[in-house]
Amino acid sequence: MLTLIHQETFKLLRKKSTYFATILLAGLMILFAVLAKLHPKYFSPVGMFNNNFSGTLWITFLMIAACGAIVAMEFQYGTVKELLYRKYNRGQVLMSKWLVMFAYSLYLYILAFVLTIILKVSLFNNTFAFSKIGAGGHTLIENVGITMSGQFIGLWLILSLVLLLATMFKSATVAVSVGFIGYFASSVIANLMFTLIAKWEWLKWNPINMLSLTDQITDSTYKTFTRLSTDQLLLGNVGYVIVFLFLGYLIFRKRNV
Repeated sequence: MLTLIHQETFKLLRKKSTYFATILLAGLMILFAVLAKLHPKYFSPVGMFNNNFSGTLWITFLMIAACGAIVAMEFQYGTVKELLYRKYNRGQVLMSKWLVMFAYSLYLYILAFVLTIILKVSLFNNTFAFSKIGAGGHTLIENVGITMSGQFIGLWLILSLVLLLATMFKSATVAVSVGFIGYFASSVIANLMFTLIAKWEWLKWNPINMLSLTDQITDSTYKTFTRLSTDQLLLGNVGYVIVFLFLGYLIFRKRNV
C-alpha cells in the first residue's frame, strides 16, 4: 500500500499541472488582494480576507480537475492494467489515489491559509486587525479557520462524487467536465432547493443541502433554510463522502480494463 501511495505521489509530482496549480492559485490570490487594496469600494478587504482572497474557490476547480484525471486517465491510457497485473488489488489501487488526493487538497488549503495571512500582513496591516470581531462573535482570524474547515469538508463531498464519476468514464476530459457541470448546477439550484425543502422537508437530506455547512457555521440563522442543525450537516457530509467513495470502489472493482 505504501508503495502505491509513493507511486501516486511520484506521478503527481511529475505532472507540470501540479506546479502550475500552485502558481495559479498564488497568482489569483495575489490578484484579488491587490484589487481589494486598490478598489476597496468594490472588493471589501475584510470580505476578501474572510474568503481567502478567493483561494478556496480556485482550489475547488483545481481539485475537481485533479480528481477527475487521477482515475480516468489510468483507463484512458491503459496504465491501470500495469497496476492490476502486479500484486495489488483494486481496492488498494483506488485507496492510494484517494489518499494522495486528500494530501494534495490539504496542501493547497494550507498554502491558501498561509498566503491569506501573508497578504493580509503585507497589504492590509493597517486596514483591519486579526482580532477584529466578525460574524458569530469570532475574531476575523478565527472565522477564516472555521470557514476553511467547513469548506474543506464540503470540498470532499464534491470530490467524492467526482471520484465516483471518474470510475465510470474512460476519458479524463469527460469526468472532469461532468464534475464542473455538476458543481455549477448545484450552485444554480441552491435557492430553488430551499424553496422545495420548505415544502417537502424530507428533501433536506439531499447532498446539495449538505454543501450549506460553511454558510451555517458562520451564520447560525441559516438553519431556517437548511432545516438541519450544524451537527447534522457535518454528519451528512461525512456520510455522503463515505457512500460516494464506496460506490466508486464497487464500480472500480467490477470494471473491465
